[in-house]
Amino acid sequence: MALSRFIGLALVVGVGASLGLAACGTGDDGAKGEPGATGPAGPVGPAGPPGAQGTPGTVADGGGVLGGACTTPCHTFGGVVDQWRFSNHSHPQNTEIGVGTCGNCHGVDGLEQRVANKYTVAPDAGVPTDVSKGHINFTAASGVVTEIGYGGATTIGRIHCSTCHAFDSTNDPHVTGKYVAGQAPIRVPGGVGDTAILEKTEGPSPTTSTGQSVAYRAGNVCVFCHKSRKDVTFFIAASNPLSSTRWGPHYASQADIYSGKGGYHFASAAYSSSAHATIANACVACHMQPVAANGNVPDHTMKPSVALCKTCHTQYTGTTFDVQGGQALVRNALRELQSALNAAGMLTRSSTAPYAALSEEEIADNQFHLDYVRPGGAPGGGNVVANGPTAGALYNYLIVARSKDFGVHNPTYAKQLLWDSIRQIKGVDPTSLPSRPQ
Repeated sequence: MALSRFIGLALVVGVGASLGLAACGTGDDGAKGEPGATGPAGPVGPAGPPGAQGTPGTVADGGGVLGGACTTPCHTFGGVVDQWRFSNHSHPQNTEIGVGTCGNCHGVDGLEQRVANKYTVAPDAGVPTDVSKGHINFTAASGVVTEIGYGGATTIGRIHCSTCHAFDSTNDPHVTGKYVAGQAPIRVPGGVGDTAILEKTEGPSPTTSTGQSVAYRAGNVCVFCHKSRKDVTFFIAASNPLSSTRWGPHYASQADIYSGKGGYHFASAAYSSSAHATIANACVACHMQPVAANGNVPDHTMKPSVALCKTCHTQYTGTTFDVQGGQALVRNALRELQSALNAAGMLTRSSTAPYAALSEEEIADNQFHLDYVRPGGAPGGGNVVANGPTAGALYNYLIVARSKDFGVHNPTYAKQLLWDSIRQIKGVDPTSLPSRPQ
């Protein structure tokens, strides 16, 4: 009896244990619930070590920012501003601009106004042409050739950065804090197909002053001001009374010589140019060579180097610009023409009347650009009245002398002008030149 109860209890316990084991087994995983909210960020860890210094860009790399402070490349030692201080552009202009024509070149905004076709003319004076390309002369309604007036507000002559460069709030380094290559474009269009206007009108019997086009790329900006300011085609008349010391071409008329186009051309004479007139970028190529120490930014002293001449004149070993004796020839021809014009009563250095002829010392000093036209130089004290070719010879003397280069800009053309002008005044071939260059 007891044994049977024990067996029954054991069976019951065994069955229960078996059933309990089955109840404790794991079932299938349920579906994942929605993710909980992100917890708060932990504290910032310590800074990592600094990275390696990057390589600064240069102007030569096609767009990189120049290394150094925001003063590069302008205000560093030997930078653009220091270079500019040694250029003639930084010198006081000695010009009170007023309402005349001087501001077209001497005003700090002269180029800016002209490129934008902003200028002044007398009421009903006529319609100027190609002012945005630098043309100053135009034919007035009366038929007389005159000049546009300055359209800006500057009263004191000053040539500064913004005269030649088109700065605004998007590219001014003083605003952006950096300089990038090409950030300071010139004001005057300087692409391959862009042109500037030289004042001299060409063509058979022209009736209006249109000038003529030259294409010097970046050098176009120089042409806007470095020209005679006179359209010699209309300036030289059949009869020319020399009544003012200011008669003739303006100073710094280098483009007239460089182009081989701006002088007075005598009838039946042919005129040509040296290879200099074919240099791409013209003036800029020689006067604004890249400065390696300043990120290859162009040199703003604008002073050429003899070393650059030797890249073409490879046989030249001298240290001056008198390559192949060319400057000496032109200097001697200028002196011969100067003496002949002085003997004819046409030159002086006097600033007030009575105007004296040049002295022997003045003729010997080679400062030809200081010479003025002499009023009252005719026998008896009246003004010399020069016919067209004689006035043309005087004009050519002044335009070569006032270029102040002794023919370097265009040796062939300068010597042709001087040869023909000496023959006109003296009636015989020059003694200073071996022959007329072709």
